[in-house]
Amino acid sequence: MTDPNDINTADQLGRRRARILPVLALFFLIQQTSFFSNPPAERAVDHVRIGAWVLMTAVIVLMLQTGGSWFRSPAVRAALDDEPTRANRASAFHWGFMAAVLSGMTIYTLLGVAPMTAREAIHLVVSAGIIVALLRFGFLERRDYGWTW
Repeated sequence: MTDPNDINTADQLGRRRARILPVLALFFLIQQTSFFSNPPAERAVDHVRIGAWVLMTAVIVLMLQTGGSWFRSPAVRAALDDEPTRANRASAFHWGFMAAVLSGMTIYTLLGVAPMTAREAIHLVVSAGIIVALLRFGFLERRDYGWTW
């Protein structure tokens, strides 16, 4: 039997996740504009900035893949990872993958007109996929809670 407190906690965390995901996508997008407005060189601070982007991207992908809430009880994690959430997450990954593929195709097409480094191209492809996946997951989770934009 599932504890009602675990269900209530999972519901609160799910609502919080639905509110935070679009904001996280916005912050991630703002960080990308910062990256491209001041392209990295070979200074130590640039290596730290690139490392921070890689770490933040890895945490977001891991959160999307697992549903987050790593420090909660197994019962709360199980309640958070219900069938609609898994379907929403699969849809988010699908949309994120399509965004990455389309951005890769676009970059490949534009390389003759607007040359860029491999690092910049990879950064754009990965960022497009992450941002779209976050927005899609957040949109679907908000819809499931009956919220509108």
